[in-house]
Amino acid sequence: MPTPPTQPKTQAQTQAQDRELAEAFTGCLASAIRQADRLVASVFDERLRDIDLRGTQLTLLGAIATLDRPNQRDLSEMTHTDATTLSRNLDRLFDRGLIDRIECTKDRRMRRYVLTNAGRKTLREALPLWQAAQEDIARRLGEDVCTMMRNLSGVLVDD
Repeated sequence: MPTPPTQPKTQAQTQAQDRELAEAFTGCLASAIRQADRLVASVFDERLRDIDLRGTQLTLLGAIATLDRPNQRDLSEMTHTDATTLSRNLDRLFDRGLIDRIECTKDRRMRRYVLTNAGRKTLREALPLWQAAQEDIARRLGEDVCTMMRNLSGVLVDD
């Protein structure tokens, strides 16, 4: 049996449904966290602008400095970054001469990453800029929120 045609909605009905949908998403944690991430990232990116570096790239330089010749999987796990974004940022760092790629002797498809001298220099130059951004964000958020934010990813990963 064919379904009966639906009655055209009035503009008022459509607006009411739109308001209902909007209210359903009010307070969405994913949206709030994404927005906070973009705002915090913009503070770091602004501070790092003078050395032509973004916060995401600084994070990768720091991860490469921290780990012993990490591969892409190691970096992805440490930074919780998807493969496409990670590859794009690694390529940019490589193109700028801040990192080198080393072929793995056991698996030639796998590459490991190390800082170049230019990468170490950039990381040293970035440190006071990063510290200034950290202090700015910490001042705005306050100690309790900073502590909660530092613990947030650990709580989510542990679940």
